[in-house]
Amino acid sequence: MSEKFEKTAAPWKDIADMWNTYFTQPSRVSKDESNKYKEWLSNCTDSSKEILLLGVTPEIRESLAELKCNVTCIDINKEMISAMDSVLKIKNPNEKILNENWINNSLSDNSFDVVIGDAVLPNVSWEDREKLLFEVKRVLKPNGLFITRIFCVPREKPFKNVDELLKKFSTREPNYQSALEFVLELQILAYDPKDHLGTFSKPKKMLEEIRGENGFDFDSDNLNKILEMVWDFWCVKFVEKVYTYAYRDEEETEYENYFEIDEIYEAIDNDYSSITPMYILRMK
Repeated sequence: MSEKFEKTAAPWKDIADMWNTYFTQPSRVSKDESNKYKEWLSNCTDSSKEILLLGVTPEIRESLAELKCNVTCIDINKEMISAMDSVLKIKNPNEKILNENWINNSLSDNSFDVVIGDAVLPNVSWEDREKLLFEVKRVLKPNGLFITRIFCVPREKPFKNVDELLKKFSTREPNYQSALEFVLELQILAYDPKDHLGTFSKPKKMLEEIRGENGFDFDSDNLNKILEMVWDFWCVKFVEKVYTYAYRDEEETEYENYFEIDEIYEAIDNDYSSITPMYILRMK
């Protein structure tokens, strides 16, 4: 388990200084998604209820702090915990941190009213996805809720090849949002349902084929700047990170093995909301 987790969830050591720069939508929760999390939580929580947060996502922790919820955050990576603590704008006195694994931990059965986690399934290996859902069900009280935003890949790829993608982004403004969207599109383009992996090594290989000794040299200066941002961070500093992606209908089927879908929401301020929808799931 530790080796699998190392490849999918551990390489987060340098995120603190980069969180507000490189990580934009849809990797981070949008304003509308943050508001929806808060709306859902305000409708199903109060000070008497126990909340489990998978990971240490700052936007969710801040919403829980405003609602004065009793929260346990669980994350295996000490560096990630420290990084996200440093960017929090609101501290929650009713929050405690558990430095343990999402799948193998000391949490008691039937101990939480709500489990919440943003894009958690991509951060475990493919063979452990069902184990994580079983663990969520194990710690939930009867009729408990699992609230999550998924991160999947579309069955129909938006671009047929790299050339189409380059043409599309040649007119985009060169900023970190464009860079993240470009590398996300590369991941989708390179996605193979046989291995389910969303890696940054595959996009790196694709860019190596069009990158010269002195960098990128296309007619569009904007495109060159976007590609350099992609290369410098996502293909160098973050290249070891690995995700596991499903198609949306596949992930919904995974959920329905343990839960009933109460509500689905697609954010209005996220251009990728069709592949990052939000769910309220209720124990069967």
